[in-house]
Amino acid sequence: MKAPDTIIKLVEHFHSSIELYRAGGINETQTRIEFINPFFAALGWDINNERQISDIYKDVVHEDSLKISDANKAKAPDYSFWVGGTRKFFVEAKKPAVNVGNNMSAAFQVRRYGWSAKLPLSILTDFEEFAVYDCRIMPNKNDSPLIARIKHFHYTKYVEKWQEIYDLFSKEAVLNGSLERFAETKVKAGITVDQKFLQEIEIWRENLAANIVGKNPQIQQRELNFAVQMTINRIVFLRICEDRGIEPYQQLYNLLKFENFYQELGRLFINADYRYNSGLFHFQGEKGRENPDDFTLNLTIDDAILTLIIRKLYPPESPYEFSVIPVEILGQVYEQFLGKVIQISASRQAVIEDKPEVRKAGGVYYTPSYIVDYIIKQTIGKVLENKKPDKIQDITIIDPACGSGSFLIVAYQFLLDWYLEQYLQNPQKYKNKFYQISDHQWRLTASERKQILLTHIYGVDIDQQAVETTKLSLLLKVLEGESGETITRQLQLFKERALPDLDDNIQCGNTLIDAEFYQHNQLNFLDENTAYRVNIFDWKSAFSVIMKRGGFDVVIGNPPYIRIQALKEWAALEVEFYKQQYVSASKGNYDIYVVFVEKGLELLRKDGYLGFILPHKFFNAQYGESIRKLIAEGKYLHKIVHFGDQQVFPKVSTYTCLLFLRKSQQSDLEMEKVTDLIDWKNNHNSQTGIINHSLVSSSAWNFILGEDAKLFAKLQPIKSRLEDVTERIFQGIKTSADKIYIVEELSREDNLIQVFSKQKQIAYWLESNLLHPLIKGGDSKRYYLSKTNKLIIFPYMLKNNGSMELISMNTFAKEYPLNWNYLLDNKDYLESRENSKMLGENWYGYSRFQALNVMALPKIFTPDIATGSSFTWDKTGEIFFTGGVAGGYGILVKSIYSWEYILGLLNSQVLEFYLKKLSTSMRGGYYSFESRFIRNLPIKIIDNSQIAEKQKHDLIVNLVQQMLDLHQQLNQANTPPTKRMIQQQIQATDRQINQLVYELYELTDAEITIIESIQST
Repeated sequence: MKAPDTIIKLVEHFHSSIELYRAGGINETQTRIEFINPFFAALGWDINNERQISDIYKDVVHEDSLKISDANKAKAPDYSFWVGGTRKFFVEAKKPAVNVGNNMSAAFQVRRYGWSAKLPLSILTDFEEFAVYDCRIMPNKNDSPLIARIKHFHYTKYVEKWQEIYDLFSKEAVLNGSLERFAETKVKAGITVDQKFLQEIEIWRENLAANIVGKNPQIQQRELNFAVQMTINRIVFLRICEDRGIEPYQQLYNLLKFENFYQELGRLFINADYRYNSGLFHFQGEKGRENPDDFTLNLTIDDAILTLIIRKLYPPESPYEFSVIPVEILGQVYEQFLGKVIQISASRQAVIEDKPEVRKAGGVYYTPSYIVDYIIKQTIGKVLENKKPDKIQDITIIDPACGSGSFLIVAYQFLLDWYLEQYLQNPQKYKNKFYQISDHQWRLTASERKQILLTHIYGVDIDQQAVETTKLSLLLKVLEGESGETITRQLQLFKERALPDLDDNIQCGNTLIDAEFYQHNQLNFLDENTAYRVNIFDWKSAFSVIMKRGGFDVVIGNPPYIRIQALKEWAALEVEFYKQQYVSASKGNYDIYVVFVEKGLELLRKDGYLGFILPHKFFNAQYGESIRKLIAEGKYLHKIVHFGDQQVFPKVSTYTCLLFLRKSQQSDLEMEKVTDLIDWKNNHNSQTGIINHSLVSSSAWNFILGEDAKLFAKLQPIKSRLEDVTERIFQGIKTSADKIYIVEELSREDNLIQVFSKQKQIAYWLESNLLHPLIKGGDSKRYYLSKTNKLIIFPYMLKNNGSMELISMNTFAKEYPLNWNYLLDNKDYLESRENSKMLGENWYGYSRFQALNVMALPKIFTPDIATGSSFTWDKTGEIFFTGGVAGGYGILVKSIYSWEYILGLLNSQVLEFYLKKLSTSMRGGYYSFESRFIRNLPIKIIDNSQIAEKQKHDLIVNLVQQMLDLHQQLNQANTPPTKRMIQQQIQATDRQINQLVYELYELTDAEITIIESIQST
């Protein structure tokens, strides 16, 4: 791209006076107006808001208007660039007299801003130089200006390098995800602001907990958790207020000179109670505000512990610029923080442990902001459509598992933006609701911000710590834009404290369990810990006005994902209650999120909207049948955004969707399928379509869009399915001790095999009679099974009636002594399987009995997951396999059908197309070939009276035999030319089979093109 004339002229103008500018002949403000502003305007940014749009959607926010009186306090960034309400990068401006290329403090400043705001890139420029910094690398005050600087342009190169600059920082490029792509493709270095701050507060928690337990010997576990979190929350809150100019800068730091530091800190907290109200600082009993905190300020805490915390919050030990850290990032930190709990050991030591639900889930996963934004727009945005402020005073929004408050923070900001925009449309009517702070910049009054929060935003969480964190996050959001002066003025003029009390809005309790629980479980039989864990919640009394009115208008959130088998381990009483109270929990090994969907519907008033992010497994899983039926019968399904194999949550494989329900009968639903997450995130590009609600039922949800839908619908009516032409479709063996039963072959000698044991890490000689070749899913290709060195010990024998029974101990020890001794070496482990379920005389058997009597039969095999059809034939039954993701499924074809014909159909492009539309997609291009999917594949039954059909059938049988032979030949071929020749024969034979299958299924040329175009991508 050629540089525009604007840039050419700017460069010429700057060059003509370069010596004057370097000597200080132009100040920073002039530099910005004359050079930097037009530079970014040429990149497509509305630098001066010439469109005069509201603050919410402005491209650029100039923050030089923020005056910081304290000389020690750095000012706010000069520019922040925004897209759709999301901050993308900072620009820090200097005058040309500042040597940007070598200025340590200027580089540290812009990096500190960008790192604290968790932005990938930010810019430092005086127009003479344009330095781009990777803000993912944590800044240090002593860093060289070269550290983290990834690009550097001199003004003399702007014209030549314009394309490079444009492709990264133009509005068009940023809209299309240039910064996100940079963050994805470049290797990350250092530590992000949320990771670093999490490390800090985890250390603070550990130190505080140990100190408080040691100094306060009577303290109990729940009291300890409360005291630690409230102390941290209060300190963090006041420190953030300092950087925002609401509290005097360094007021916390200045307390370090006092002895009895905690006493002085307590005075500061009490003063904050007077200024802010809210449950965060609630030490005095007041009318309507019961249960003040008369506990934490009476604790003893050593000065050294608190000093360590305070010092970490100020330079030079602190890299944080709290004024630009979004509340949402603090929420991410606290979401992780809340995954642990402090326990007090028998020896009165404070021990930090993962909560059981976090341990089972493998961690805490914070919902990305772009997902939250989208859910808010599709729910709250719908409710507010075509409404005016006077007509929404009874609209209420609830997150029933609010965690750290991530959804509620964004919901609140959405409402603040909406109200301000509405008020500006009728400024005379609403003149007391907002005020002007600069040209084209207005703010809601503090009173109005509080009222909006109290009127509309509600949340519930089972964890009291989460509740306190949500309150903290919302209170920080209320204070955005406030200053110490405005808060003091409120107190003096209106006797009104700065923050609302959120105790009635954000409440603690078990969303899914109400007082009905005690009708099933007598209260006097529950110990205190169980009562606290269950934590019943009475919705009708907690939100009496709302529930009498029919419920909430909007239910949003990211409910927990916990399989019920895991939940039983620590919450068996609750699981039993769910089974009795919720249809979604009435059968099967469900996941708790489906119960939250049912509860969410129950909480909605008529015409209300629900928006959740959750796994889409319930679309097809058996346990999802009840919730599918509930949604289908009510015709509640409003919209689905299906992410397929795209991973919304980084570092974990979770296959998710956005589920939108509306509590009124829907005639159809909107469907989106996302194949490129970054593209959808930035541009909302996806495959979309409208699905008639008549297609929504309790059966598996397979909503297909476009031309694919017509082809799928053509194949759908075929009555015969794979399950109709098979005796059985079975999953592989489950031993629950694979590392013992599965061994690797090293050598053979007569009837003995030397194997390597992964469990013992040594070699054993074993009798071959009980060892069978074992394959994993990855060993199966279309028409071919790879040979492996894996073997499985099979301690069973075939009875006369065709069933398998465990070989008796006496027979085992006598006839297979080497195998027996090997198992004896592992007896302790084998007995301890599945919580010692295998204790007893059958300790050496498998924990599951599935497939034992059919494993040794000839069978078609498919991997559990594969990128495409990989069915093959085990003609002797000698091949064994396990269940699960690394295993597969066996298929026993009824004797009246040709297994070759069935194998040919299963490996055809027609049935692969059908399966990929039916199945679950996974990352890496994999699909599930589980029984629940393959059993529904449509099988063309041959009418033997039709000669043409019979001929095609017989041709397929012969071609499949050829394919099996060709793959054997390919495996035995030694030279590249021979291999190439056989591969060409395989491809030709495959095309012949596919053509015959096209004809049998009566596909048109257009339909064949659809299938083959999909296969080629």
